[in-house]
Amino acid sequence: MNDDLDLTLYADGAELVSAASTELMEIISLHLADKGSCHVALTGGTLGGQFAEALINKVNANSPDLAGLHIWFSDERFDSADSPLRNSKPVRDGLQNSSVTVHEVQSTDDGVNVAEAAAAYEAELRGITMDVCVLGLGPDGHVASLFPNHWNPAQRANAIAITDSPKPPPQRVSFSMDFINASDQVWIIATGEAKAGAVTQILEGDQSIPAGHVMASQLTRLIVDTEAFFAE
Repeated sequence: MNDDLDLTLYADGAELVSAASTELMEIISLHLADKGSCHVALTGGTLGGQFAEALINKVNANSPDLAGLHIWFSDERFDSADSPLRNSKPVRDGLQNSSVTVHEVQSTDDGVNVAEAAAAYEAELRGITMDVCVLGLGPDGHVASLFPNHWNPAQRANAIAITDSPKPPPQRVSFSMDFINASDQVWIIATGEAKAGAVTQILEGDQSIPAGHVMASQLTRLIVDTEAFFAE
């Protein structure tokens, strides 16, 4: 087992989303009180979207003054701004707290190509370190938009353009592995039997998958439900 991982196990996805989003809200509040800022990266996918919605509900219910909270996206589908495929959509649609700063990747509506969108996000990220970077996990072991056989571990830019994603849409902008691992904390969240194989590979330290390369500067967490952990 990978001894550098902090493993947290929940009964099901609903419990995971509720508990982990509550914990992240507590971290946000502590960082804002201690240093006046907190940088959090959210992700997409079914579970990532549910997590984002739960966190935004807590942000909306919290103190109206959350100035200093910055929300980023560890990857984004390069599509129109209002596309349901966009990982930022749950945040854009649900956020009511105007004191929070949301950093979205440019869309196809902005008259740029995916390389230009990645370059703009990369520039915006310079000098920034994520306090917490939340990542989903694909059955193939991908994180963010870094897919097996479709990513280059040598890429050093904070944000990179993806042009050949095996999942639609093919064009995306993603944090690089270097930038993910520069985060103070990285949380990999996963639920369901379909993720059990990738979860096992992470626990075994298997670096044949992108998720096996995740190692935050302070704390790397694997947060899963029983189906993702105990599936036969």
